[in-house]
Amino acid sequence: MGKNPAGFWIRLGANLIDAVVFAVLGFLLALILGDQIGQNASSGIQFLYGLLLPVFWYGYTVGKKAVSIRIVRKDGTNVTFWTMVKRSLLSGIVYGLPFFLGLIIALVMGWSEMVELFTTPVPADPAAMDMEISNTALSALVILFGGGLLSFILIAASAIMIGVREDKRAIHDLIAGTYVTRNSPGAASADSYEESKEIF
Repeated sequence: MGKNPAGFWIRLGANLIDAVVFAVLGFLLALILGDQIGQNASSGIQFLYGLLLPVFWYGYTVGKKAVSIRIVRKDGTNVTFWTMVKRSLLSGIVYGLPFFLGLIIALVMGWSEMVELFTTPVPADPAAMDMEISNTALSALVILFGGGLLSFILIAASAIMIGVREDKRAIHDLIAGTYVTRNSPGAASADSYEESKEIF
């Protein structure tokens, strides 16, 4: 397992190439369909691209193909739809859950203060505004910030794992049972075959 894994910088390069592809696509869709519809269409296409393209293209995306890396399962075989669901959706939930929970708790705690803030007319003299923040609203902001910070820590931990682990696997790779390799599809199959000969 983990033959010729790809490290942090090459994976970052692949992601940047994919980001440029979707920035151009988003711009074109916004021109053709209008801003909001174009952005929604681009987001939907980007989600399906990341989820489905590796299944049908030996673990490649455009960015990964450009730098000659691809996603494979732990045994070196091609990813499946279920593998990519775990890698994209389940890991996305894990990364985003602290922020989402913090947001829900903050909204529940500070709902009345937020309603009051947005429904109170702004006085003609801004200096006359009451800037006092209740303890509840302050607590809600702290919880929201804490949730966002935890999500950021998980993402940063994944980046560090790619840099320091021998197999270069991030949290989403561990969840999905994948790794990113520099091997082409034929080379990965050959490695898996050699490994199976060694076992038997």
